[in-house]
Amino acid sequence: MKSYLQSSAQVTLRWAIQRGDVVFPKSVSRGRIEENFDLFDFELADDEMADITALDRQERTGPDPDMMNRV
Repeated sequence: MKSYLQSSAQVTLRWAIQRGDVVFPKSVSRGRIEENFDLFDFELADDEMADITALDRQERTGPDPDMMNRV
């Protein structure tokens, strides 16, 4: 994978956008909010997309929405 001037968060957000995912990045820091919008001046190559996708270990990092109590 080539080296990017973007942060790892920007690369991750770009990966999700290129996959067609809907993302809602959240921050209270002005700099981070601006960084979250600065995703459209670069694109990941197909092999880079595949490399990032291959990192998936089928593990959840947050609560399972199917197991949450709904009111």
